[in-house]
Amino acid sequence: MKIKFCGAARQVTGSMHLLELDNGYKLLVDCGLNHEQQRNFTRAGDASFLFDPATIDCVVLTHAHIDHSGNIPTLIKHGFGGKILCTPPTADLTSYLLLDSLKIMESEEKKKNRDKKKVRVSPIFGYKHYKEAMERFVTVHFNQTFSLNSSIELTFTEAGHILGAAGVRLKITEGKDEVVLGFTGDIGNYGSKLMRDPDPLKDVDYLISESTYGGRYHKSTRTPEDELLHYVVETCVSQPGRLVIPAFSVGRTQAILYTLHRLHSQGMLPEGVKYFVDSPLAIKTTHIYQHYQQYMNEEARQFYKRHGSLFEFEGLSYIMNRADSEQLDTYYEPCVIISAAGMVEGGRIQEHVRNNIRNSYCTILIAGYCAEGTLGHRLLHGEGSIYIHGKEFPVFAKIAATDVFSAHPDHNGLLRYFEEAGVRNSKGVFFVHGEAVSMERLKEDMQAKGYQNLVIPELGQEFGLSKGYDKVTESAFGQEK
Repeated sequence: MKIKFCGAARQVTGSMHLLELDNGYKLLVDCGLNHEQQRNFTRAGDASFLFDPATIDCVVLTHAHIDHSGNIPTLIKHGFGGKILCTPPTADLTSYLLLDSLKIMESEEKKKNRDKKKVRVSPIFGYKHYKEAMERFVTVHFNQTFSLNSSIELTFTEAGHILGAAGVRLKITEGKDEVVLGFTGDIGNYGSKLMRDPDPLKDVDYLISESTYGGRYHKSTRTPEDELLHYVVETCVSQPGRLVIPAFSVGRTQAILYTLHRLHSQGMLPEGVKYFVDSPLAIKTTHIYQHYQQYMNEEARQFYKRHGSLFEFEGLSYIMNRADSEQLDTYYEPCVIISAAGMVEGGRIQEHVRNNIRNSYCTILIAGYCAEGTLGHRLLHGEGSIYIHGKEFPVFAKIAATDVFSAHPDHNGLLRYFEEAGVRNSKGVFFVHGEAVSMERLKEDMQAKGYQNLVIPELGQEFGLSKGYDKVTESAFGQEK
């Protein structure tokens, strides 16, 4: 059998890994948009698959985030006719995320096509492809063995990244040869407010692992409660200001709301401060989190039993329509606005940043990873002015960052995962879903600690896999295709 790395190779987004058995069966693990495509959302940014989609037999989806799921309808558009396997929460979350992506694409299409001088563009997939995609989903629960065919057994383990996120364990039998592969998907941070700690993929011959925070360390020393309370008091109590928090709709927003609810339940939130969630997608997916609360850690489940809700508290308002969102600009009392998208690329958060970037009484708190080139990344790097929709705005607001809500482990967390997984002497560990420098730092440190057979694949690189190979060698893995 062989594996081909078709996305998230030496970059963070666009996860897509193709496994081909000797009998010709093809399995795709994840089918995500890379960030450049996500910003284009046009046919010009259509997926250039490194394979024929019509030849794929099955897709396995680790979790719902668009950089892992966003090209599934495009795959169908180009001929994929198989099933899509994932956990039940992932199927529900993906439905909302893909539909939201389609709406964004359609909106961008209208804006770009107003300019008659430019070549007309269209979304990379349509509603019929989205609808067909959702009809193809087959759900499998954690730790339940599922036979794809006579050669492949699949088991999902808890990754802890977001609701329903899974690691993938594949036991593949070809003749007398049995090989076990593990795909971590995105690993969750240890000690998450909502999710259980990741369950490492053990006893695997080969591990394909994310490496987002390789060589980097989480800096926050305060608890999530102390961190949020600090910024709320500093921005909204010590001065009559507003705290604007860009947050991913799925995962980050729920962690922030749960933390605020915990503070409220302890009587620690200051009086007179209103809290607004301005993200229709976050609001919809928060209901899914509430529905699947049994998937969360013991602390969150007990909190739900005591309070009847994980996220609802007095002083919290959800903003659904555009008119109410625009009215927030004229709300002059101290407040906290949580809005998407987390990297400040698109979504309603751009409007809140635009409206408040010149307000010296405002703090913009970046609460997650921002890829290079995004507006969030430029803010974090201290640019004195920024451009939004072609217009320049000077930066007078305070720009702050916190990683206390990170949904990824840092360098030490990754080392902990690998140690618990027991892959020190595995046949091969492949690093994906990370910047090249992060992968190199992680690889160097692991080699110094005695780990063997560590590989950083290039985009499109293909490797042979077999139980019989003792280590990662050119003869075992062949040449790049």
